[in-house]
Amino acid sequence: MPTQRTLEELLPTVADYTLGLDFEEFIQGERPMVIRGLLATDDDEHTEIAEEYLDKAVRSQSTKGQLAYGSIDVVPEWDEHRIFRPVPDAGAFGYLVLEAYEDDGPEYFLDAARRQFEYLHEDAPRSEAGGISHHIDDIELWIDAVYMMCPFMARYGQLTDTPEAVEEAVDQIIVHHDHLVDPKSDLYRHIWRETPDSYPDGSLWLRGNGWMANGILDTLEYVPEDHPERDRLEEIVTDHLLSMAEYQDRSGFWHHLIDDTSMYLETSGTMQYAYAFTEAVERGLLDEEYREVAERAMSAAKTAVTSDGAVQRNAAMPGGPEAPQAVNLYGQGWFLISGTRLRESGMGD
Repeated sequence: MPTQRTLEELLPTVADYTLGLDFEEFIQGERPMVIRGLLATDDDEHTEIAEEYLDKAVRSQSTKGQLAYGSIDVVPEWDEHRIFRPVPDAGAFGYLVLEAYEDDGPEYFLDAARRQFEYLHEDAPRSEAGGISHHIDDIELWIDAVYMMCPFMARYGQLTDTPEAVEEAVDQIIVHHDHLVDPKSDLYRHIWRETPDSYPDGSLWLRGNGWMANGILDTLEYVPEDHPERDRLEEIVTDHLLSMAEYQDRSGFWHHLIDDTSMYLETSGTMQYAYAFTEAVERGLLDEEYREVAERAMSAAKTAVTSDGAVQRNAAMPGGPEAPQAVNLYGQGWFLISGTRLRESGMGD
């Protein structure tokens, strides 16, 4: 039986394959994941490349303030007849722009982050309950949005001493939780639509749930310890992770639709939970025994990497029940993010 490759071997291989991809062929919601992955490796060459893409996002910021290369139109890989116009996704660029700014980046990066926050806070379309809509055309709350915009707003709020930005991030987590959570399982539905009050996609989509879990965890980094809603946010993400642990396949993966064992085992979401369980254990939200959940997930994800560094079996964008499998920036980026995080935490190769 062949010996499983170590993270020390795989991380540079995955990074090299990733750098050979044409990022311009992928949507704005995917690019931040691979940029964050490159930054996570703490390699000077990777950092320089990542910051070049961030600079491009800043310089092509839309007149409304969106850090999305001037465009927010998305056409799914498998359905050319559908067009999405997502609102929150550019916030994921904002989070990384702030990271670059704090690492001696230029002052205009902070100004770009301010404009991105002001668009979300003041101009973005909203539901009656105040939830920022994922779409311009219809008022919908999508599970992706929590990761894409909330950590950015909270980080901006802490950095610039703007309390309303932290409050906006917390409020968005709560309103998305309230509309999307399945109270029987503490897992999350994909999409809620305001008119008519319905779920266009009520599936328990793996990567979508990963966006929620990590969106809350990343936001909590910037929420004051004495914030009145902090305990609630910690309880929400802890209950969710305890439920997720029960759905983990014996292989270490989770299924593309979490509660449907007939669906394929999916890699990008599995790596999101490798990261989330590691974070939760190290922050004291979960007992040490749950570190094994993260390690099993990362060990499973390693088996999906080809010899030349392509991470396979990821749901094609934008996810949901019908998404086929693909090699994409979600898979490449999350392998770099999670693999680096688990190595830092002392995971044995």
